[in-house]
Amino acid sequence: MELTADLVAIHAHVCGDGNMYVKVEKRSPSAIRTGRTTKPFKRFVIEYTNTRPELLDIMTKHIKRAFPETYVYRGDKKHRIQARNKQLFQIIQNLEYQDGSRWTIPDEITENVEFRRIWLRAFFDDEGSVYENTVIGYNTNKDAIITIAEMLKLEGIDTTITYRLPKYKKHKICYTIRIRSAYFGLFKNIGFNHKLKREKYNKFYKIRMRRPGLSGHWVLPNSLSNPDTRLGRP
Repeated sequence: MELTADLVAIHAHVCGDGNMYVKVEKRSPSAIRTGRTTKPFKRFVIEYTNTRPELLDIMTKHIKRAFPETYVYRGDKKHRIQARNKQLFQIIQNLEYQDGSRWTIPDEITENVEFRRIWLRAFFDDEGSVYENTVIGYNTNKDAIITIAEMLKLEGIDTTITYRLPKYKKHKICYTIRIRSAYFGLFKNIGFNHKLKREKYNKFYKIRMRRPGLSGHWVLPNSLSNPDTRLGRP
């Protein structure tokens, strides 16, 4: 199936706040009565969890546009949607998603300007935070964070990557990718669908752009970043 903007966004949201799994179920008595086999069958499940209703609605639209016959279930889990579609499941797998900690972004997304920006927007909607002087993204997938930094570099945006050691051994190291406000202007090409993050970003962007002599983007000296927690440092 040809890669589309909807499939790119679905992939990004699954990598961010989603997951996929195969569930084995028994046939219902009514299904057996209609002549179906009594053998258990597999359901291929795509889930997405988010507290923002606009993001759940957007993800639903992406799925329905990609596969119009797919039923997207929300039920009593108001912060979660679920779709069952084997073909969509396999497409996301083919885009190098294995599970929540093992995924990456294929070249057909990173090297396409439209797809790259769609993917980054979905990622920061799910995994990002906005502050007055920075936009931050979080994930435990080190290799993916490095790839995201390379994607942002293609947008002209320099980043720093730091890490935080977990308090408990069973928890994973969390990696943080940081975009300083020096690049707020260029980040507009990516933006947010998350309503609250978009509002915060626009507010801080306007403040930053009102400063005398500053427009577009500018580069801060490397010495202003914290060298002790950069990726690869002890």
